Amino acid sequence: MASSASPLSAGEDVPVSALSRAQLIDVLTDTVGDLSSLDLSLNTDGAEDARRLRAGLIAQIRDHVLPRLADADIPAIVVVGGSTGAGKSTLVNSVLRQEVSDAGVLRPTTRTPVLVVNPEDRESLADHPIAQVCVTVTSAAVPAGLALVDASDLDSVQETNRVLAARLLDAADLWLFVTTAARYGDQTPWASLEEAAGRETPIGIVLNRVPVKVLAEVRRDLIERLDALGLAESPFFVVPDAGPHEGMLPDASVSELRDWLQLLAGRHRAAGLVRRTGRGVWTGLRADLLTLADGVDAQDDAAARLEQASQRLLEAPSADLRADVERGTCAQGAPTTRWITLASSGGPLAPLAQGGKLRSGWFGRTGKARAAALSALAADVRESVASRLEAALVTVRDDAARTWREAGASARAGELLPTDADATAVVDAWAADQTARITTPPKGLTPQGAGDLLISAAAGIDGVRAAANRLGLGQAVTDAKTSLAQTLTDVLAAAVPAGAARALAPDPALAAALRLRAGELAPFTRPGATA
Repeated sequence: MASSASPLSAGEDVPVSALSRAQLIDVLTDTVGDLSSLDLSLNTDGAEDARRLRAGLIAQIRDHVLPRLADADIPAIVVVGGSTGAGKSTLVNSVLRQEVSDAGVLRPTTRTPVLVVNPEDRESLADHPIAQVCVTVTSAAVPAGLALVDASDLDSVQETNRVLAARLLDAADLWLFVTTAARYGDQTPWASLEEAAGRETPIGIVLNRVPVKVLAEVRRDLIERLDALGLAESPFFVVPDAGPHEGMLPDASVSELRDWLQLLAGRHRAAGLVRRTGRGVWTGLRADLLTLADGVDAQDDAAARLEQASQRLLEAPSADLRADVERGTCAQGAPTTRWITLASSGGPLAPLAQGGKLRSGWFGRTGKARAAALSALAADVRESVASRLEAALVTVRDDAARTWREAGASARAGELLPTDADATAVVDAWAADQTARITTPPKGLTPQGAGDLLISAAAGIDGVRAAANRLGLGQAVTDAKTSLAQTLTDVLAAAVPAGAARALAPDPALAAALRLRAGELAPFTRPGATA
């Protein structure tokens, strides 16, 4: 690539809107930042492709484009990649006639890629992002101006190795695709080949370990497949099957490949390879950024749909709780049974049920018994209401967890969907607040007793409500019922906060930013333009 300050070579038609090299570096650095903060976790049509595209773009810009813009004289990077057992390491060693990379039938489960550089190039590649993930080996056998990477397996059983292999391919100025007669059609490496072809990455093909008896058939089929990808003119090398052996391949088997790499070597010829690589980079980057901008929009739409679905989860449980309060069914069961027992003839709450005078009795014993009975009744009411609220919370939380999981948002559910609401504490706080509102209790009741009577009436026990009305607490009961319904539905709503799902959408400014970045790259997609 040119090393002048201008992004275009001298004498070419410079687009008026073209950025300077420094500006372009800033634009692409900002782009990497935008992409790194882009969350594409929601399930949408094409989301998985967008995630792979995002990761590939970050790697391509960080590991390939930016280093080239910063220093146009760094060596061209040739990545030797392919599937497990394709013989990549043996091939690299054999081409260089030097053991630079471990090779063998038994692969370790984890494997660090090897970057082989000429001594002249070691310093210029020392800070390159690829050097940070590879073991660097210096070898005079590598032509100056080229650097060879013996990459991780594309179809490794270790996901980290697969990710690293993809990253290395995104950094390549040339991919030397190594395959075998038995593996050339495997899905994972072939998909990677399709992607590289789509980006117009220069590609060379090595058909390794080919038995003579199947060579013609395999070669014909592979060339037909390559032609379908637009790679029919790619350099094609055949390495015969050497049979069981240790160490390097016979020199004659790799001499053609070695000669070809030598032809690419030298500063000027390697720079030509880099320029050929760059021809498709800007068009590909621009198209990919626009595709990701559409992906951001799709995430926003998915977040809006999840928000609607999440809020709909509250509708039925909230309506049921309000209906329970309105109909008084919160008090069914134990509270009603206790009231019947305590309000029966001779019971401590009989005067309340019968409208009699509320006497204190000898040494206040009757009043104390009445207060204790009201306290027990109110405790049953609070427990019953809390039980109903807890059941509704469990239903909503379970439904929300399922809905978010199906949407691909389970990783953020713990952060955005609270699960710490304590139904008992909520109802106790409501009851305490109602009691505190009673400043002048009816004659014969303590403030606490009047509060216990009030919340029992608000929960819907018929006889208690009638007693409260007789004692002048009718409006207070109505207000308490309204407050109870609101309290219960507010707690339920807090389990799936409004706007929680919307928070999963990427910043809408990101889509605009990605389209802006794509627009800024447009001048470099024109014929003759280069960075």
